[in-house]
Amino acid sequence: MTPLALALVLGSAALHVIQHVALKRANDRWAFLWWMWLCASVIFLPVAIVMWRPVPLVVWALLAVSAVFEALYYLAITRAYRTGDLSLVYPLARGVAPLLLCVWTALLLNERPSAGGALGIALIVAGLCVVNLAGADAFRGLRAALGQSAARWALLAGLCISLYTTIDKAGVTRAPALLYTYLAMTLTLVYLTPVVLHHSGWQGLKAEWRRSWPAALLAGASAMSAYAIALYVMERGAPANYVGATREISVVFGAVIGTLFLNERAGPMRVAGAILITTGVAATGLFG
Repeated sequence: MTPLALALVLGSAALHVIQHVALKRANDRWAFLWWMWLCASVIFLPVAIVMWRPVPLVVWALLAVSAVFEALYYLAITRAYRTGDLSLVYPLARGVAPLLLCVWTALLLNERPSAGGALGIALIVAGLCVVNLAGADAFRGLRAALGQSAARWALLAGLCISLYTTIDKAGVTRAPALLYTYLAMTLTLVYLTPVVLHHSGWQGLKAEWRRSWPAALLAGASAMSAYAIALYVMERGAPANYVGATREISVVFGAVIGTLFLNERAGPMRVAGAILITTGVAATGLFG
């Protein structure tokens, strides 16, 4: 990737973690999720109006399918946060995504990383795995840990990330990235609404808005901005597998925030994982 593309993706990663910190801290995560995306849709409506142009039917089809996986991602990550720490769930969800993304983009988009890019992606995936281990002897308990409910939901979230990213890479080759992002996320809100009403109801939505409206506004603005930046970089020609992998440095940001502000446990394995992820991002940026 070019230095500008790398800088934009790193900025996207920093913005991305904000929504997850806010979601983890929310009292009613279903209701918060709904308000977050409603706020994003309202805040960015002027951008959509300015960017509006006729959208081909094939793009609407891609949007419809992408939003399904986006909605499933948020449903899965919300379930994972019920019992899992931010600094564990977030790395696991984001960790499986770049590995699967390489498979989908190679099969469907004919994107194949260079040797340096593949090394960078491998280091990122390795770092994301190490972040999930409490100590050097934790490899023996990894299978049992992956059997926990939070881990299974996080893995499902990672699968959804890889699928909607692949679809969106195809979408932004046919429509402007900013407009595509707005339509995809607003459609995701539509898909989420029946589920949120079932879990929280109107009273739950009202109560969560009173508790969390500043955080919902911030999370909505940052979430829409983060993905718009990533899609813009892909629209400008950056391979989806590089962008998807590089964005996972947000895991390092999430682990730091979880440790400093959410009283989550840190350890040498998470430090080692962070170093591997950062090295992988550097390799992807320099050689990818």
